[in-house]
Amino acid sequence: MATRSQISRLVSPQSIAVVGASQAANKLAGQVIPALAQGGFKGRIYPINPRYEEVGGHRCYPSVAALPEPVDHCIIAVAKERVPAVLSECREKGVGSAAIFSSGYAETGTDGKSAQQALVEAAGDMPFIGPNCMGMVNLIDHVVAAPAPVFARDGAEMGDVALLSQSGGLAYATIAFFAVQQGMRFSYVVNTGNSAGVSFTDLIDFVNRDDATRVILAVAESEAVVAEIVQASRRFGLPKPIVLLKLGRGETGARMALSHTGSLAGDYRLVRDLAEQHGIICADDIDEALGIADLVRRGFTAANADGIAALSISGGNVTLFADQADAYGLTFAELDPAIEARLGTVLPDYISVHNPIDITALGYEQPELHSQVFDVLIEDASVRTLVPIITTAVDYTPVCVQLADLKQRTGASLIALWTGGSYESRSKDILREADIPIFHSAGTLARSLAAMKRARPTAKEETPQHERNGLALPDGAGPLRESESLAFLQQGGVPVPRWRLCPRAELAAACKEVGYPVVIKADADETHISDRGGVILGITDEIALNEAGPRIDALAGGQLLVSQFLPGEELIVSSFEHPEFGLVMMIGSGGRLTELVKDVAFIALPASRETVRATLTRTLIGNALAKGFRGMTGFEAALEFLERFADLAMASRGVVSQIELNPVTVGPHGAAAVDAAVQRAR
Repeated sequence: MATRSQISRLVSPQSIAVVGASQAANKLAGQVIPALAQGGFKGRIYPINPRYEEVGGHRCYPSVAALPEPVDHCIIAVAKERVPAVLSECREKGVGSAAIFSSGYAETGTDGKSAQQALVEAAGDMPFIGPNCMGMVNLIDHVVAAPAPVFARDGAEMGDVALLSQSGGLAYATIAFFAVQQGMRFSYVVNTGNSAGVSFTDLIDFVNRDDATRVILAVAESEAVVAEIVQASRRFGLPKPIVLLKLGRGETGARMALSHTGSLAGDYRLVRDLAEQHGIICADDIDEALGIADLVRRGFTAANADGIAALSISGGNVTLFADQADAYGLTFAELDPAIEARLGTVLPDYISVHNPIDITALGYEQPELHSQVFDVLIEDASVRTLVPIITTAVDYTPVCVQLADLKQRTGASLIALWTGGSYESRSKDILREADIPIFHSAGTLARSLAAMKRARPTAKEETPQHERNGLALPDGAGPLRESESLAFLQQGGVPVPRWRLCPRAELAAACKEVGYPVVIKADADETHISDRGGVILGITDEIALNEAGPRIDALAGGQLLVSQFLPGEELIVSSFEHPEFGLVMMIGSGGRLTELVKDVAFIALPASRETVRATLTRTLIGNALAKGFRGMTGFEAALEFLERFADLAMASRGVVSQIELNPVTVGPHGAAAVDAAVQRAR
């Protein structure tokens, strides 16, 4: 782990060397020195290239060893095979840090990964970003050590958003460009590339302590980096909000043996769920990421996703925003009748005062209506967020001045949804200077607020612990048979039906002992045995047992598993070790269609009771149980079951690698695992 002083030397250097410096403006190595000059860098610059006498007006040196001082930061832009030697020179010279622009490493496959590890060894304890990166920018100290035209100009403005990105092109060519266009400015931009050196944890720790930074925007390509960001939130909390844009969402490091879990955990929802569990706000695209960053930097929180009051001169725009708000789970404020009555004194009789409000084209003629209506709305205790929906006009300054004055007078939370334009250039500046964020899409605004609402870390509380007996597994390797899996669950205090494993000759006695109705199964160590006739239902009495004789005879194995038939609502519950995130629990709708429905959510363990409750409620089946939909019961029983299961999963780490229960039935009997599969740890 890099120290804070090492990171400070990396991002706030007083001296910079550029190995591979070029006079060619079309090369990355030829753009850095002009960018430093244009960005206002006041420190010392040392080009290094034996082919030149000078680059960009600076004396050029043949090697790092030839430098007159051990520089704070070295940019390395040479052929891949030369990089280890340059890093060794840097270490010998006492260089403080490096940025490796060179590519051809882990992004290319197995050979590249070995070459990348060689860089780590060559660098030793010298912190570096890269390889395959485009450097860093520190606008606080006027350090533009990157080929970034959007920043490479005199007077590049400092801001309050720290952008930490694995992708250089996305950071410098796209995110930075559009952010500057909409008035957002950055404190730092650090492109880590393959992230072989300085970790996101180190960088987040640094910017968390930086007074100028208010928000962290992280762009991650690998799950390993997302895991670092999650770990940082566990370690440091969230002194600064973190907005995450994850690229490569089909990637997963989890390769589970059990079929349901393997297919359901193999996508972005696992990454998003675990990030949001720790309060990290996840965006789906660039517009949304920038929108969320703008909201949180201006003090908006998850609470602003509810209690919305909106108005517009356009009924269609009101309806479109209402549609998007409904689709993403936002809520409009239910106005007090007294407030609606007061609105009736401000607006003509033909205008409805129900929220959201269409003030019609009268708002063109009387711009002051916007603030007059909002002045009434903010007196309603249920209103938290005001959304003026602006369309198109020749001159929108009168309305924007009214909104800016309202913000200054009342401190109300305003978000402008500007779905059109204006033929003058001052209006947007008026809003931004008044600390009013601007969105141009109803969908982007709704998704941004919904993402903030999802990322609400629950209050810290004790993780429940249940009494357990000693856990033991039968000798052997690979998956357990189902009878062994049920016995393992019982040892760990997880509810299962009454069951017996019996020879075929004793089947009738076992059914009677368990108690009809029963289920009869082959005692297999596989999943999906019902698809191959391995499960027999409908055994309600001895007559049904006799009638099922031919099907029972076809079951594989010398012994059969008889279990109590416990119908109910069906859950899938699983635990597994993820290579990046550690122990994870999956819950959702179970049964035969579980992989088709894909109604699942993930929790990193250990987790508090409140986290488990919130996650269960977020699934369709959990929400239905919580609301008692169509007479459903058993939410609290399901919650108790999940707590016991999580406790067992934590207690059995190192003993088992995965547990899958599908289904767990919930009903009058409570909650019980009626099908179980356990995989021994390898």
